[in-house]
Amino acid sequence: MSPHEQKDTNSLLHSPASLKLSVAELLRKRREELGKDLKNVEAATNVRTKYLERIEIGDYEHLPDDVYTLGYIKSYADYLGFETTPVINMYKKERASFNQDHGQSLLIQKASRLGLKPIGKKGFAFTSKSLLILFASLVFVLIVVYFGWQIAILASPPTLNINSLQDKTTSGYIIISGQADGGADVFINGSPILTNPDGSFSERVSLVDGANQIKISARSKLGKTTTETKTVNASLAKAAETNQISNTPIDGVEAQVKITNQATWLIVQADGQDLFRGTVLPDTSQVFKAKNQIKITTGNAGNTQLFITNANVANKDLGKIGREGEAKLDIEFSKDTQFQ
Repeated sequence: MSPHEQKDTNSLLHSPASLKLSVAELLRKRREELGKDLKNVEAATNVRTKYLERIEIGDYEHLPDDVYTLGYIKSYADYLGFETTPVINMYKKERASFNQDHGQSLLIQKASRLGLKPIGKKGFAFTSKSLLILFASLVFVLIVVYFGWQIAILASPPTLNINSLQDKTTSGYIIISGQADGGADVFINGSPILTNPDGSFSERVSLVDGANQIKISARSKLGKTTTETKTVNASLAKAAETNQISNTPIDGVEAQVKITNQATWLIVQADGQDLFRGTVLPDTSQVFKAKNQIKITTGNAGNTQLFITNANVANKDLGKIGREGEAKLDIEFSKDTQFQ
């Protein structure tokens, strides 16, 4: 472009008439004066024709982000011989004005759907109808989220965390403790155990000699179950030798408790003190001794067999002390209890 053309171009930009022109009109007018079409501009600037067309009609809604459009405007203005800085400044002002107007237009459209009424041209008034709609919508969303969350929790298996267990012991029992979801029922080998309100538990479990397979389960209100199985090897051969009920009458009382088919919850008290409180595994036999009195509570009387020795009998077989699944509380035997 000749210096004369350059001068003409800049004078066009700064002339009073040009101040009334938009960037789109300024660029299109200059291109037409130069007798160029958009294909010529695309070839020279590498700006695609579709963007040049949008620039020339001021279609800012469908132009790319400013980071790209500014580059297109600069290249186009430079190609037409304009000083680019004033053109860019004009574009920035127009784009800012467009963004503000366009944003308000979208806000008005959304507001009209919610029943918001415009006040002049600067804001909106919340009507009682719109406030009611907004409040009802918020309450509905909160209810849906809450019930969805509750259903998701109930539909999922409960969490169950078991504290570490020793895999070998010479003791006749082991403590199993851990944490389940609050509200979940916890079982050891199918026998229910007591849990705290927060789902924590600690249960003494009687062992038999050899390998003891212990299955801990947590069951939710909807019947979903999570299960962990642990194996504890107990060496109780020496303990078994001393775990025998007396075969002759004694000055005191002894009770041998045998658990047969399934794990059973058991409490044994001697002279008012707890000797055992916990879960007893199947095929387990234990002997408890007292000076005056023994009390036995079982969670399954049909699975609990008793033998008693006291001052009147020796190794008296009482058989199973109730029906299957029946709980019996505080069955009492003293050193003077009579048996038929």
